[in-house]
Amino acid sequence: MDCLEYPLIRPMATADKGRGVIAVSDIAAGNVIEQSCTIELGAADCEAVRVTLIEDYYFAHPVDDKCGLMVLGLASLCNHAETPNVDTSFIHDDKLGWIVLLTANQTIAAGTEITRRYACPPWFQITA
Repeated sequence: MDCLEYPLIRPMATADKGRGVIAVSDIAAGNVIEQSCTIELGAADCEAVRVTLIEDYYFAHPVDDKCGLMVLGLASLCNHAETPNVDTSFIHDDKLGWIVLLTANQTIAAGTEITRRYACPPWFQITA
């Protein structure tokens, strides 16, 4: 997997969603645009963060439904879309642990918000 020159994406403020991520330059379909390391959360950790703001930002664990992943990168700031412009996948590295990959599933123009489909049911009203 080749690393692309950054920045392809950056954080942004949105009027209706708070934070998000935007494409800085055009991104071709199939490009990995983010590789985020994670911290693995055990079941007790997940219970503890459920009463904090962190609950809105951690990811479901790819192989253990009692655990989670705290994402250390921009992937954690991507907003939900029913038809997202990136796919979310996970790889495990023996030294780095779980890594979240965001891959463009279509051509994304500069200035476009980067969106992903959440693994859990949305806890908010979905708008177009």
